[in-house]
Amino acid sequence: MPRLLLLTQYFPPEIGAAQTRLFELGQELSSLGWEVEVLTALPNYPTGRVFEGYNVSKPVREALGRLSVVRVPLRPAQSGFVNRLICYYSFVRSVIRWGTKLCSKPDVLFVESPPLFIGQAAVSLSKHWDVPIVFNVSDLWPESAKSMGIVKNRLLLALAESLELSYYRRAALVTGTSDEIVASVRRRCPSTAAEIITNGVDIDRFGPQYADDEARSLLGTHDQLTFIYAGVMGLAQGLDLILDVAAAVRDLNHVQFVLIGDGAERESLKRRIEVENLPNVRLLRGQPKETIPALLAASDVAFHMLKFWIPGAVPSKIYEAMASSLPILFAGEGEGPRRILEARAGLVIPYGDIRGIEEAVRRLVSAPALRKKLGEAGRLAAEKLYSRKEIARRLHHLLLGVTSRAETARIGHASITEVKTDGA
Repeated sequence: MPRLLLLTQYFPPEIGAAQTRLFELGQELSSLGWEVEVLTALPNYPTGRVFEGYNVSKPVREALGRLSVVRVPLRPAQSGFVNRLICYYSFVRSVIRWGTKLCSKPDVLFVESPPLFIGQAAVSLSKHWDVPIVFNVSDLWPESAKSMGIVKNRLLLALAESLELSYYRRAALVTGTSDEIVASVRRRCPSTAAEIITNGVDIDRFGPQYADDEARSLLGTHDQLTFIYAGVMGLAQGLDLILDVAAAVRDLNHVQFVLIGDGAERESLKRRIEVENLPNVRLLRGQPKETIPALLAASDVAFHMLKFWIPGAVPSKIYEAMASSLPILFAGEGEGPRRILEARAGLVIPYGDIRGIEEAVRRLVSAPALRKKLGEAGRLAAEKLYSRKEIARRLHHLLLGVTSRAETARIGHASITEVKTDGA
């Protein structure tokens, strides 16, 4: 049975796109014959505090589904560039200190980036065990930090990009969650193979049939038509836009906007809702991932957005919306909205076009047949293109190829060494 070590800073019980994707991929790879171990941090995201029940200074081993999980300490941070850097490097130090002691030697190391600096820990483990690295990129950092204006210093950006490329070159394979990410890696690092492994969804867990009274009660959807956002509330999401739109459609008394999640911008959103007296907006805390299918099923439209064009960024929640047969209203640009349009699963409006988004809201509210048509097209796309099982099967074959090539290289190296020894 081949062994895989999944190295990631973020993992359930934390809630988020990467956490869900990696857990479900690990489960699927386990069912395909892999022995999967996870090396991750003590859960702390997005609150910036280690979750209750964990000792902040000690590693712990636990089981999660079919996965064996090793969690190591770090210094958590919720916001602030410097604080986040300290957080990232504290995890790197912990991985280097504890990884080889607590984890079994794998056949391949699968590394989730960002944070980019996790590559340093991956290289250390790879050298210690002499195993290949598959570097999975779900965000082109530092390119995304540059696009969002988080990092403006050209020297820092150049150094970060140099570090980024060094990790790509060290990898046996780079995988990316979007076409834009893979194209960027291939263009800038042609010496390393790069393949797309999109995000996806467990299509058996989502669908209109999962709506229940508990979800309806939480949403307050008795006679309301609900536009739902469920995810991280950060700078990139630009969720202030939803409040702007909600204010513009106050006259639609039977329409509500429900925002579910946590993050750095949550308190700011809460203050705006209170100050501007927006009774058509409900702000709920992040919910366990097990409840999300029912919450989506009990809603009418999924509202997603990206404030900035971030190269390679595809909000993973669009796949859950598709699988739930929910029409999508997307404000923003990039590969995410392109995939929605290709699937004919929703309406796409530029982020700053408040008037256009308002008109799209009114159109969706007044046209149940359109909502149904978009939702059905989304479900079909989820089944054909974004099923987690099919994505895991593709990754399974790529990983087997990496381990096979690594083994062939070891045999060849051993043979050369033997010949040299004999010749001596």
